[in-house]
Amino acid sequence: MKLMCPVSLKQINENAVRINAALAFLSILLFLLTPWKWIILIVGFDFFIRGFLNPQYSLFANISKNILSLVKAKPVMVDAGPKIFAAKIGFFFCCLLTVSWLFALERTALVAGAMFMICAALEAVFKFCVACQIYPFIYSLKEVKVE
Repeated sequence: MKLMCPVSLKQINENAVRINAALAFLSILLFLLTPWKWIILIVGFDFFIRGFLNPQYSLFANISKNILSLVKAKPVMVDAGPKIFAAKIGFFFCCLLTVSWLFALERTALVAGAMFMICAALEAVFKFCVACQIYPFIYSLKEVKVE
C-alpha cells in the first residue's frame, strides 16, 4: 500500500478512482459545453454519496466497477481517506457550479469547472490526487490551538 495522508484505514481500488475522475471530467465538460446543465445535479449527488454516505451506492463507482470487471483489471488498493476527502471537495465544486448555473454566473461556472476538470484530469491521467496534497495542510491547521 502506498503511504498517503492519514485520513482513513479503508482501502479503495485506485483504478476505479481514476475511472470515476474521468467520468467526472467528462460530466463537467458536458455541463460547460452543452445545454445539459442538469448533469451537474447527478454529479453532485454522486460526489455526496461517495464523500458523505456509502460509495457502494454511487453511480460512478458502480460504472467504474463494471468497466474494470469487463477489462479484467487487477485492483490497485490505496488508502480511501484522501479519496473520500476529494469527493467532499468535488461535492463543494458541484454546489458552486449548481449555484452558478441557477444564477447565470457564467464566468464563475467556467473558472470553477476548469479547476474541477484540471483536478479530475490529474487524477485520471497521472494518478495525482490534488486533495492528497491539500489535506495535510488542512489537517495541520486543525491542529493549531487557539490561545
